[in-house]
Amino acid sequence: MPHVTVDGYAPFEVESGATLLSACEDHGVPMEASCGGFAGCNSCRVLVMERSGGLSPQVPEEDAFLDLPNHRLGCQALVVGDVHVALDPGI
Repeated sequence: MPHVTVDGYAPFEVESGATLLSACEDHGVPMEASCGGFAGCNSCRVLVMERSGGLSPQVPEEDAFLDLPNHRLGCQALVVGDVHVALDPGI
């Protein structure tokens, strides 16, 4: 099972294929999702610190919300391997 590290929180394991948003919610990491997890906002944005290959490839729905290559939306990023992120909610 992949390990997820979120700055400021204890690392945890998740099932491969879970969204980063649901994984965080399930493990007590308060990731906001104003749109309900449907890529309609950027409040679940994260900054990928290490092991970007631990997340699925970026999808077109994220394009309007991401301004740097190492940003992802937690609702669209599937955890497929070990990854280290920092919460970086958009405005």
